[in-house]
Amino acid sequence: MTIALGLIVSRFIHYLALSVLFGAALFPLYGMKRSPLHDYPFLPWLRPVLLVAAIATLISAFSWLAFATAGMSGSLADAMDRDTLSIVIGGTSFGQLWVVRLALAVIVTLLLLPKKQGAWRHYAVIAGSLVLLASIGASGHAGENVIHMIADSIHLLAAGLWIGALFALFVLVIVSANSNMEILRTALLRFSGIGTSVVAVLVLSGLINSWFLIGPDKLDQLFVSRYEQVLLIKLVLFGAMLLLAAANRFWLTPRLAAALDSDSAPSAPLRPLRMSILSETVLGVGVLAAVAWLGTLEPPGLA
Repeated sequence: MTIALGLIVSRFIHYLALSVLFGAALFPLYGMKRSPLHDYPFLPWLRPVLLVAAIATLISAFSWLAFATAGMSGSLADAMDRDTLSIVIGGTSFGQLWVVRLALAVIVTLLLLPKKQGAWRHYAVIAGSLVLLASIGASGHAGENVIHMIADSIHLLAAGLWIGALFALFVLVIVSANSNMEILRTALLRFSGIGTSVVAVLVLSGLINSWFLIGPDKLDQLFVSRYEQVLLIKLVLFGAMLLLAAANRFWLTPRLAAALDSDSAPSAPLRPLRMSILSETVLGVGVLAAVAWLGTLEPPGLA
C-alpha cells in the first residue's frame, strides 16, 4: 500500500466511523419520544453499533497518524517508527492535536464497554464524538484561518449528523419490519423535520469552504485540476442524496404513515423506503470517500 492510498483509506474509515458514532448517538435525542436512558431497551442494537464505530475511530485515528508521519518523512517504513512518530507528535501541531484526539477516542470507547448504559454515558459519548469530529477541521486545509476552520468543523458535524442518522434509520427499517412501526414512523418524521436545516448548514458551510479552497479568481477554471474533479464527484453524489431525501420526506414516509393510519399492511410502502434509505446511505459513504480523497489533494486556492 502506498502512503497516499493508506492515508486516503485511513481518513475515509475515520470519517465514516465518526459519522456513525456521532450521528447515531445523537439520533435518539430528536428521533425518539423519550430520552436515550429510557429508549435503550427499544434500541438494543445501538450500543454495539456505537462501540464498533468507536473502536474503528480509534484504530483509524492511529492509522491516519502513522501514514501522515510516513508522508512527512517520505518513507513508508517510518509509519511505525517510534523515533519518527515522536518527532511528529512532539514537534508538529498536527501530532499534538492527534495525541489529544487519540486519548479522547480511548475514553469514548471505554464509555461504551459496559452493557448497561445510562443517560450520562450517552451524553458523554455524544460530546466526545462531537469534539472528535469537529476537531478534524483544525488539521486540514483550513490551517490557521479561524473562519475557514469553523466552517469546516460545522460542515463535518452536519454531514456526520445526516449520515449517522441514515445508518440508524436503516437499522430501524430492518428491525421494524414486524414490530415497532410507530417508533419507525416517529423517527422518520422527526428526522425529516430537521433535514432541511441540516442541508442548509451543509450548503452554506460548503460554500464558505469552497471560497477559501478554490477562490473566486479560479471560478473560470473549474474542474480542471484533480481536486476540482473529485469535488465534482462529491457534489453529484450529494445532489443524488438530496433527491432521495426529498422522495423519503414527501412520498415514501407519507405512504407508510397512511398505511399505518388505515391499518393496512405496511410491507408494500416499507420495501421502497428501505431501498431508498439504503441507497442514500451508500451515496453518503461515497461522499465521505470523496472527502477523504480531497483532503490529500492541493486545493487551487492554496496552490
